[in-house]
Amino acid sequence: MSKQTLYFDYLKEEGFVPHLDNDGDIVFKVEGISYLLFQAEDDPEYFRLTLPFFWQIESPAERQRVMAAATTVNAEVKVVKIYVVDDHAWAGVEMLIDPIENFRQVFPRCLRLLRHGVSRFTEIMKTPVQ
Repeated sequence: MSKQTLYFDYLKEEGFVPHLDNDGDIVFKVEGISYLLFQAEDDPEYFRLTLPFFWQIESPAERQRVMAAATTVNAEVKVVKIYVVDDHAWAGVEMLIDPIENFRQVFPRCLRLLRHGVSRFTEIMKTPVQ
C-alpha cells in the first residue's frame, strides 16, 4: 500500500476530510487550520507533517526576528522545526518510522507538538522588542 493511501485512509478513519494537492500530498484541516502530510514515496520510512504558511514575513527586520524565534523554538520544542519558505514561516515534524504504518501511534502527538511549537513561536513574535 502506498503511503499516500495509508495516510489518506487513516485521516478519513479519524474523521478528517483529506484531499490531494497538485503534488499528490495530502491536505487536511484541524480546527480550521490546513496541514500538509507529504507522501515522499521514494523514502518508505520518512514521515513529514507540516503546518505551512502560518506566519507571513512583512519586512527584512521581521525576517530576522522570525529566524531568532525559529531558533528558540527548534531548541525548546521536541521534534518540531520552524523554518522559512519564501516570505512565510512553516512548522514541521519530520522523523523516520519503520515500518511507516506505525505513524498512527505518533500522529496525534505530532499534531499537538506542531500546535505547541507554533504557539511558542507566536508568543515570542508578539513579545515587544526591547
